[in-house]
Amino acid sequence: MNNYVAKHDKLMRHLGMTIEEATREYARVSMPIADEIKNGMGLAHGGAIFSLADVAFGAAANADQVNGVVSLNATIEFLRPGLAGPLRAEARLVRKGAHIQSYNVEVRDANDQLVARCMSTGFQTDVPLPQ
Repeated sequence: MNNYVAKHDKLMRHLGMTIEEATREYARVSMPIADEIKNGMGLAHGGAIFSLADVAFGAAANADQVNGVVSLNATIEFLRPGLAGPLRAEARLVRKGAHIQSYNVEVRDANDQLVARCMSTGFQTDVPLPQ
């Protein structure tokens, strides 16, 4: 898949994430629960869960774009611990305006349990994405 985020996002690669699907309306990204992303209690770290949700948003918002979309706002609600991996984030387009896009992102574990939900809003810039 030719996706700007998959090609350029170093944190995504560092955390072992994989973009499985990405269109402007929908993206699915997975991440293993490796030791490097666990908190002191042995659970998926909240920062890693948020990063997964953010990458799913970015993969969708920047899919098939010439100019980049950047985050304006994101809110996340952690609902249960991430125990069974891999974790999977799915971003779905809620609103696409001329400059503002909003996505609902759900993060689920390998048992299809809802781990977190996130609302991400992005701004369509006039800055070309690097090749």
